[in-house]
Amino acid sequence: MKSSCLAAASVAFMSASRASSLTAGRAVSSSKLSLSFVEKGRDDAGATTALFIHGLDSSSQTWRGVMQSLATPSVAIDCRGCGRSDLGDPRDFSPDALVEDVKSLVNAHPLLQGRKFVLVGHSMGGRVAMNYCAKYPEDVSALVVEDMDIRRRSVDSNFIPNFDEARAVAFERKHETMDSCKEELERIGYKSDMYTKWIDEGRIREDESGVWSNVNPAFRALCYRTIFDSNSGSDAWSAIAANLKREVDCGSHVDCAKVHLMVAGIGTVCDKESVEDMRKAIPGDLLSVKTYGEGTHSIHNSARDEFLADLERIIEGSDSGSPRL
Repeated sequence: MKSSCLAAASVAFMSASRASSLTAGRAVSSSKLSLSFVEKGRDDAGATTALFIHGLDSSSQTWRGVMQSLATPSVAIDCRGCGRSDLGDPRDFSPDALVEDVKSLVNAHPLLQGRKFVLVGHSMGGRVAMNYCAKYPEDVSALVVEDMDIRRRSVDSNFIPNFDEARAVAFERKHETMDSCKEELERIGYKSDMYTKWIDEGRIREDESGVWSNVNPAFRALCYRTIFDSNSGSDAWSAIAANLKREVDCGSHVDCAKVHLMVAGIGTVCDKESVEDMRKAIPGDLLSVKTYGEGTHSIHNSARDEFLADLERIIEGSDSGSPRL
């Protein structure tokens, strides 16, 4: 077990190993939340790390197949309240709190600290990634936003009918039986086809101590309340565009983060007008937009080979100018 403490950020880091297989670890943020993550790779000089952020009703588990296929180092965080990460006080939940959780991991993890990395966010994780890149552009060599736009979405736009927000925020991820977990998810508003799929995929699983759900409805509820139903997406994108414009104006844009927007060809959540606004805000040579014809919302799972080929090119080119997709 390896541990280190960064006093300046009040962050502690623990990792199971530096082995090439996926291993789990924990980071303790300055807000005293215990954050879980998975990692792959060694601290090799010159290797660019990819940092992954998941979306709603998900966890770092969604990235395991991608991470196992990548030749380069990678880390995937469980956002607060998801996977094995603490939720903390729901009143402290905000876009900036999620960004600072990621920053805590970046400051502590040997594969991320003191170096630029490729930041990849899927769906809601794309919003978190945008906000991170807006606040800490010096950390990011390339930003990849997977099937997410910047449009404001009201709390009422949550596609789960009769979603019980209060019950969702109070959800306990540990249950004695699978039936009790299913019953609580149904009371919140989830349909059986959703949680059955999660069980089949291992997002909810049984072990010797009972049942644990890596999915936390509280994360969905709080993200809709504080992130979707706000201007954080458009504000972050404007800040990214402004940062890039400054780099272009001072002639150093060759080294600045390139931005890649990946859009699902089947059932995308991206609004066409919002995507067009995103295009207009960032110069064409710094923004790449690609639609994956066979990809559904989780492009990294539904069109994995194409996603991986593009991501590997982005990682390889992140230090010398990202390639067009």
